[in-house]
Order: sequence, then C-alpha cells, then structure tokens
Amino acid sequence: MSSEISASVGRWEKGARNLQDDVRTVQRLLETAAEILEAPEIDPKGVDGKISRPSATSDTVEAIEAFQSRFTSAVDGIIAPGSQTLATLLGVAVKVPTAPENVLDVSQWLFPFPTFPAESWEERPRAFASPRAGGARLHAGCDLYFPKGSPIHAVADGVVTRGPYPFYCETFALEIDHGPFLARYGEIQSKTEVIAGATVRAGQKIASVGHLIGIHVPSDMLHFELYDKSLSGPLTVASDSGSAMMNGVPFMRRKDLIDPTLKLNQWRENLPPA
Repeated sequence: MSSEISASVGRWEKGARNLQDDVRTVQRLLETAAEILEAPEIDPKGVDGKISRPSATSDTVEAIEAFQSRFTSAVDGIIAPGSQTLATLLGVAVKVPTAPENVLDVSQWLFPFPTFPAESWEERPRAFASPRAGGARLHAGCDLYFPKGSPIHAVADGVVTRGPYPFYCETFALEIDHGPFLARYGEIQSKTEVIAGATVRAGQKIASVGHLIGIHVPSDMLHFELYDKSLSGPLTVASDSGSAMMNGVPFMRRKDLIDPTLKLNQWRENLPPA
C-alpha cells in the first residue's frame, strides 16, 4: 500500500489540495485502519480519489476527523505530508504484529518506573475500584503518583495498538498489547516516545507523566489499566450495561478489565534502569 502523499488531503476550506492520487492513498489507509480497528466511523466509504464540496458532505473528511478525534490532539480535517495524523494513520494501517503470548514469567515483566511512588497504589483514592463521581462509578486502574515529566517505561515487550490519544483533563493515553494483557497507560503527556504500530521492549521509555488540567489532585500520575484481551473494541464504554461491574457499580470500562494491583506488586521486584 502506498504511504506517500505529495500534498494535503481533507477540508477544502483549510487549503487542502486534494490531488486524486493523494486522496486515494488516504482513503485506502483509512479503509485499512477501520478494518483493523473494527471502527466503522473511520471508514471513508469508498476509494474514489475525490473529496466532495462542501467538505461537510464528504465521507472521507468525516473519517479523517473521526480518526483524529480518536488518535491525535487536534481535529482539523486535514492530513498533510509529514503530519502527526499521517504518521499515526500509517502506524495503525500497517498490519500490527502480534505481541508475544509467552511473556508470562514474572522476571520478564517490569515496574513502569525505576523507583516507587511515595503513596501506595493499594490505598484510596489511588487504588483499583475506589469510588469515583460520588460513588456512581469505580476507578478502573491504579494511580502511581509521580511528578509531571517523569519517564514511564513499558512493563513488557509488546506492540502499541492505539495512541497517543486524548484521555482525561487534557492528558493522553497509550494502549499496548503485551501478549497476555493489554495495558492502558493513561494521564501521560501528548508527546510520546512511541505511537500506534510501534514495537516496544520491556523497560523501554514510552511516555512521560502528564499534568491534569481543570481538576485538583494531590499529584500528577500514571493511571494504569489492564485487560485480559478476552474481548475487543474500545476500552472506555458509555453505558452501564456494557461495563465491567463490581457489586452492581460500573467501571465504565470494557468487561475484560482486570485489577492490576497484584501484577504491580509482583513487578516491583523488577525495576527498569533509570
């Protein structure tokens, strides 16, 4: 599949040139990404090399903006040569290799930081299943308090399947398939060391701790979630009925969510190099 475009594709009013060959390339990439991710909203609904006028009626522009909403920090309806959107789209559309399934030995897994946080991830409000939103939902991960900019390391070998994408209070997230588990590294900075499609090694720096805007918390942090991969699809869900539950209270997360506490306790024996 061609991955080169010579000029921008997308919204006419934003200056896109929409050369036919470039539009076809973008449409093919979006089509492939939609299939891989099982995300019909980013399907351009055809490869015809055309962007209709006005842009608001274009299925391709709609697909571009849906992709940007999911994976990038800016939604402008434009894909330009060398842009973050194009790089991320290429990372997704190139068939993502399968992460090794045999990464089960505890000695092969690492804690995501070279030191321990001062506050325990086993205690509220940092702990898994702590109440959120006045008890209307539960905390879907463990929070590891570290200052903004602290380097975050991959807990095992794996493949980045999504991100970085907007997550919570102006922070971002990465999703990495680590073989037996899928991990979401949340509340990170927008600029990461890896993007969707990249292969990572255990202990590799992948991101930095972000800073929450619009909310008062004791510290910046890594919000760490784990899934057992028995299901597929988006990790965050919108309805109680589709959510993992505990004692009748939803996490608002996919039903294969698991508690990362015991894993983090095991991995603390193996720290990545600073």
